[in-house]
Amino acid sequence: MTDHRDRTRAAYDRLAPVWHVTEDNLYNEHLERRAVRQLLAARLAGARVLDAGCADGAQTAWMTARGAGVTGLDLSPAMVEAARRRCGPGPRFVVADLAERLPFGDAAFDGALCSLTLHYLEDIGPPLAELARVLGPSGWLVLSVDHPAGAAGPGDRYFDTRLLSETWSKGGVEVTQHWWRRPLSVLADALADAGFVIERLGEPRPDDEARRRFPAEAATLGDGVSFLVAVAVKDPRRGRPG
Repeated sequence: MTDHRDRTRAAYDRLAPVWHVTEDNLYNEHLERRAVRQLLAARLAGARVLDAGCADGAQTAWMTARGAGVTGLDLSPAMVEAARRRCGPGPRFVVADLAERLPFGDAAFDGALCSLTLHYLEDIGPPLAELARVLGPSGWLVLSVDHPAGAAGPGDRYFDTRLLSETWSKGGVEVTQHWWRRPLSVLADALADAGFVIERLGEPRPDDEARRRFPAEAATLGDGVSFLVAVAVKDPRRGRPG
């Protein structure tokens, strides 16, 4: 969907100068980034990592500081430029579309991070297959998506795959963003079809610090969920004789 891709890119181009404000909020920082970092921490030293959907490089910088050699990729040229400014000469950055063939050779990376990115893609099968291709035989993928049970609207049904939208205001910039909500079984099947095995799933909840710092938002969230985080690893049985 070219129109969907173009408006996703345009929204993030507009947000790039102010995206740093998400480093001190309940959702992006306390619920998503911290949960993802717990899954990443033990995997980084000496690893070649693809940050697929790197935005302004917050996670790229964090992974680089922990000994990973990181390549950041994003659809938004403005986000990639912001990431370059943040991270300096260490990491490599490219502008690319996860819906297309990635500009890397087979087994170019040991692991990949795909943070709040897959839900912008209508068909996640080919992007997951590409991520599997560029990972080595023992490769791993840490990912996060909007939780399929957390974005239901009036008349919505869990097993529908639907394009949802929401208007965001970040640092004085307002955009309307669109993403695909799909049931967990669709994500699980797509990972399996691409050659991954799910190793761990998480559903981050506000901790005591988050509830203290963001009481109104935490109260609004209540018992609801926002994000799903996961670790998937390359299936060692793929490619073996039956």
